[in-house]
Amino acid sequence: MSETTLCTPFQLLCASEPAHYDSFKNLLQEYAERDLADPKQSSIWRDMAQLPGRYAPPHGQVLLAYRDGELAGCGAFVASLTPSLAEIKRIYIRPNFRRQGLARVLTLALAEQARQNAFQTAGICTWAHNTAALALYQQLGFVPIESFREPDKAHLIFLGLPLAQADAT
Repeated sequence: MSETTLCTPFQLLCASEPAHYDSFKNLLQEYAERDLADPKQSSIWRDMAQLPGRYAPPHGQVLLAYRDGELAGCGAFVASLTPSLAEIKRIYIRPNFRRQGLARVLTLALAEQARQNAFQTAGICTWAHNTAALALYQQLGFVPIESFREPDKAHLIFLGLPLAQADAT
């Protein structure tokens, strides 16, 4: 997938060139400043300094979402420490695009990208107090799983979604 609409008003673009990763970095900066409870404790700064780093295909992927030509949000997946599990991360929706279904679109598109890259499970984690995200992920079929990070962080909820692989027949 290089660009798709997924029957939504949003267009998704797979990051593949430096300008795309610059846009992703700008959104991560915005996310860290607006929404992270304790940004100093986050790996987001290391990620921004090393782009594309672990977000580069085939072990990762960044999706940028646009609406009417305006950058609306982003998301990504990376290979995790657990074999065959892709961790969906860095889903960020700009405030004026929230509550329009973009988090759902990004989550499903990232899970599909992970499946196409031969991952068997899409994992995601969020803070226990993020009830809106938890409700969305559970609605999409994510179920509680063991921590796929080291060390385990008690304040995070870990969820997984099995990714059906197409038959090779």
